[in-house]
Amino acid sequence: MALLVAACSSGAGDTEGSGDAPGTSGGPEAATVSTAPGACDPVDPTECLLPWPNDRFTTADDSRPTGRRLDLPAGGMPVNAQGVAVDPAEWNRNDGFSPASIGLTVVPGVDPVASGLAPQTDIAASIEPDSNLAVVDVETGARVPAWVELDTNVTDPSRQPLRIIPATSLGEGRRYAIGLSDLRRADGSEIQPTEAMAAVVARPDADQQQWLDALRTAGVNTDDLDVGWAFTVASSDSLSGRLRSMWDETKADLGDGAPPFSVTGTNTVGPATFIEGSFDMPKYLTGDGATGTVLNNDDSPTGTPTAEGTMPNPFLCVVPSQSAGPVPFVVFGHGLLGSRDEIRGIGTLVAANGVGVCAVDWLGMSSADIPTIGKELQDLSLFRTQPDRMQQGHLGFLLLGRLLASPTGFVTNPEFQTADGGPLVDAEQLSFLGASQGGILGGAPAALTDDWDATVLAVGGLGYNLLLNRSVNFDRFAPVLAAGYPDQLTQSLGLEMVQNLWDRGENSGYAQHLTEDPYPTRSEPQRVLILEAFGDHQVANVSTEKLARTIGAPRLSPTLAPGRSTDVEPFALIDPIPTLPWDGSALVVWDFGTPAPPVGPTPPRAGDDPHDDLTEVPQALVLLLAFIQPNGEVVDVCAGAPCRTLG
Repeated sequence: MALLVAACSSGAGDTEGSGDAPGTSGGPEAATVSTAPGACDPVDPTECLLPWPNDRFTTADDSRPTGRRLDLPAGGMPVNAQGVAVDPAEWNRNDGFSPASIGLTVVPGVDPVASGLAPQTDIAASIEPDSNLAVVDVETGARVPAWVELDTNVTDPSRQPLRIIPATSLGEGRRYAIGLSDLRRADGSEIQPTEAMAAVVARPDADQQQWLDALRTAGVNTDDLDVGWAFTVASSDSLSGRLRSMWDETKADLGDGAPPFSVTGTNTVGPATFIEGSFDMPKYLTGDGATGTVLNNDDSPTGTPTAEGTMPNPFLCVVPSQSAGPVPFVVFGHGLLGSRDEIRGIGTLVAANGVGVCAVDWLGMSSADIPTIGKELQDLSLFRTQPDRMQQGHLGFLLLGRLLASPTGFVTNPEFQTADGGPLVDAEQLSFLGASQGGILGGAPAALTDDWDATVLAVGGLGYNLLLNRSVNFDRFAPVLAAGYPDQLTQSLGLEMVQNLWDRGENSGYAQHLTEDPYPTRSEPQRVLILEAFGDHQVANVSTEKLARTIGAPRLSPTLAPGRSTDVEPFALIDPIPTLPWDGSALVVWDFGTPAPPVGPTPPRAGDDPHDDLTEVPQALVLLLAFIQPNGEVVDVCAGAPCRTLG
């Protein structure tokens, strides 16, 4: 639990489109509104890239798994305060949009409550046949649970977008339609669709007819449709293919072995020995691989990188100094923009309890990357440097796991051996713990490795585009983004755009292969324990619960005491664990008495932040230790009651 402390407490203008002029499509009697790529969408004339995400901004590409490729119009990209438009080149390598996509569209005057749109507090209402919010799989007509909220971070009512937020990840390579109907103002008066939208319904082309039919299959009366559009989600190849290629090549070179490493220093303090060193990993980044570099993939239309030499990756391990036999080890993922050094402060406590821990920096989102992130937020064209470095960082975590698991790895060094020369590392008791940022990124290496099969994602989640505006940690970054992009709607659209690159390095791009449908690199799915602190100020509960729905993790129940949640059905569409002990994945929620989080895209600020408080709970330690052991289970540590520790 001390590891959780370390991870959780770390921290460090209008645009013009170059395509069709908005609003010139004519009324329902006009010609069909074209879905040709490379032009703005007149269905929402507020900004060129709205509605977002949108297949209008794709082009046919039979070489890609989805049959499409993004084709964001250069003339319609956001422009920063220096007059520099975002270069769409890196986005246009993708064969679809993010599985964590949030729909954006501006409907001036709309009131979500008066319109009866499913809110955050009642997501189950969105899958009812009569719901006027519909997020629908175009092929099957099945509804996806979702909710609608106004983006209160945009204060101009004429530019304030609706956010349509799926409550689970969207299927890789699938196509979805979004439909909003019977929209109303606060006084109950009806809102009329734009002329372009009315033309889509009256005279659809073949592509539009397909998604309109899907909405009808889901129960939508498209005659009442006020806003509708469709988009395609990126394939697994587009989302995770770069990192999987890197790991496949690296494993082929290693065989059953481990990368070269060296121990550069040791220091024993009481029951703990701190071991510093470095290992070599293939360098898929340009230059020396330092912050600000990108993957070496300029000639690849799919982005598949090529290795050029190696680069050192420093590690830090803390091991019991007087163990008589092999001990369990944890691969540790650090917190927000932190480093491997987070395990220094708690190493003695961990080792005293007979557990070893090893860590490397999460390249791309480590303390060394903070200056680069500041530059990226002021020029989003640079944003690819972050997920590119993150993928190299994930390769480092995969290799750290291999060094712990392999008989040719760390155990060949005397510092990782017992007094009689035996191995100090118990390769059968290797697990991963990521907390806070580590709980948002840790699903990526966990989905690819066979060197551990128990993963704890503590106070983590899925989709930075969902959690940023709901996190107090964004307070220090939002002004930097605003300085680069003063227009508030552009800021919101920018965060949605960069999610399509962020997927390559965070849970959103990998979670669908964690507990089922494993990648070919894994023989079995992972067991995943998700820990949530109710009312968390730093990682939004809705993001944590979206992760749980995505991986099909049931929840330990009873989950909260009656009246604690403001939801109509708390933890809707997350089933209770049927029986305990439970040998599968799970969501466990802990209540520290913090007020329920606010509804909408704003951070919780009331009461004490419970983000770090699980580290103080002995029952949570029992839960964690029972789960990470071989054939581990989720056990009842709360005596059949909601898990809570109230001050």
